[in-house]
Amino acid sequence: MITRSIHMLGDASMALYKREDSNIWQMRFSLNGKQFRKSTKTSNKKAAQRIFEKAKVDVAEGKFFLNSKGKMPFDLLVSEIIEKHSKVEKASFRRDIEIGKTLKKYFGTIPIEKITSYDIKSWRKWRKEHVTVKGTKIAKATLNRELAFLKTVFNLAVEWEWLRENPAAKIKKLKGEKQRMRFLDREEVSRLIDCSVPFLKPIIIMAVSTGMRRGEIFNLKWKDIDFVHGFIRVEKSKNYESRDIPMNSFLSETLKGLDQNRKKESYVFCRDNGEKRITVDRVFKRALKEVGIEDFRFHDLRHTAASLLASGGCDLITLKNVLGHKTLSMTQRYAHFMPENHEKTRRIMQSFWGSEGDTVSVTPFPSELKN
Repeated sequence: MITRSIHMLGDASMALYKREDSNIWQMRFSLNGKQFRKSTKTSNKKAAQRIFEKAKVDVAEGKFFLNSKGKMPFDLLVSEIIEKHSKVEKASFRRDIEIGKTLKKYFGTIPIEKITSYDIKSWRKWRKEHVTVKGTKIAKATLNRELAFLKTVFNLAVEWEWLRENPAAKIKKLKGEKQRMRFLDREEVSRLIDCSVPFLKPIIIMAVSTGMRRGEIFNLKWKDIDFVHGFIRVEKSKNYESRDIPMNSFLSETLKGLDQNRKKESYVFCRDNGEKRITVDRVFKRALKEVGIEDFRFHDLRHTAASLLASGGCDLITLKNVLGHKTLSMTQRYAHFMPENHEKTRRIMQSFWGSEGDTVSVTPFPSELKN
């Protein structure tokens, strides 16, 4: 026979009882239409009653959390996130895979419910002490990207009701992160193209002309190119938002010369067998070495395009749309290239000090203030 004690608390019905085949007291919950059962792990009625009373208080305060998924090992959670989230929603999921490997080395098989904000702070200290294969310290930008992914991992665990709260939520990113701004001038771009193998030349021209990301370039199909109106349609961007990019005549003629038998569904930059290119790192590095350009990555061609557009007078809003930035603050770093902004600054200060050609009278500093 089952012994029961039934209590009602708000919209939650709770019961303390024993099964016929066990002496252990059990708790039963009905919360927001969901049924939960949990053992008190004791056969002592008074102890079970104390556990039960505490559970009622936790329920009333919204602190009670029942989910066996909280015992999931951290490395398994990361794998789940990459499969169910990164690969589905992000074009740059390969970065998440690499970050995930780094995080797994530290947290391993620790149950996710056991990881605290202190543990995450300890991880960051551990990570900060490591050096790269080049013998340099881990950059703050790298640590901030890894922290951002870690926050995403725990945010999704909370969203999927595997955790009650995100232990990384209150940890702020490191300040003083340096933004990489490496770009080429017009002469360097020309020399790089001249020293590149034939199939790489149009890829570089595309990158510098449009500022498109590597993945966007290699995913480009002939159906995405509108030669009539002079636009390139980016269907699959990093943010999964489509955009149109104006195409200059030099780029247009370069693309027309690639393949006279273009098929709409075939890739623009493909191998001889029609397969999509994934990388050009080897031949790109070879071209850079031949030209004598150091500390330059393929992604820096995007910075080169942005700097050329900005210095040519492209406004921030248009530049943001061309580059496919999510926020204007991401585009703001190219503002100093814009000559119009500098000219406005000069005019404003000139109007303060006096019109051009006028003599501005300036009172000398007293001798006691000169030092």
